[in-house]
Amino acid sequence: MEIRSYGQDAAPKLAQDSRNIEGYAIVFDQESEVLYDRQNKRYFREIIRSGAVTQDLLAHSDVKALLEHTIGRMLARRYNGSGTLSLTVDAHGLKYSFEAPTTQDGDYAVEMVRRGDLFGSSFAYMTDENNVQYERKGNMLYRYVNKIDWIGDVSIVSDPAYMGTDVSVRSLEKFYPEDRKDEYKEEVAELRKLSEN
Repeated sequence: MEIRSYGQDAAPKLAQDSRNIEGYAIVFDQESEVLYDRQNKRYFREIIRSGAVTQDLLAHSDVKALLEHTIGRMLARRYNGSGTLSLTVDAHGLKYSFEAPTTQDGDYAVEMVRRGDLFGSSFAYMTDENNVQYERKGNMLYRYVNKIDWIGDVSIVSDPAYMGTDVSVRSLEKFYPEDRKDEYKEEVAELRKLSEN
């Protein structure tokens, strides 16, 4: 499972004088910040392409709206196309919307979004590596996600920075073969500097 987070125009918003929270869990065709694959200790950028999420996928999924990807802090749910969580795909990405429940977590979400303390939108997903393409541009590896196979949750998060998310990328190894790792030391040092800025 992989997690991605967005801020700025994807951030959760609260409709004036209401408990309705909406935002974009996925933004299409937007280049990510530099991501880090902890398992293989490698850097890359990712782009989720338009069309990676379909209405058919959403109609046959169980997607939960959570606080900070914590299952015990559920705010809404869409199961097989219906429920309290609205998910729509448009040209910008995957938009979510829900009425915050009158629970402790619902009240917390409303207040923290209103104050601007929770300002990121995120989602957890899986895809088959056959749905992904890689390309090297200069010193950077780009990962293009053409199709998402599963979405587990959309979350409101306090830190939308990409570098704070967990990433597991199995097929990066062919771009950084183990027997040639010494050739990449300089490149890795440059990428580390880039990610620290």
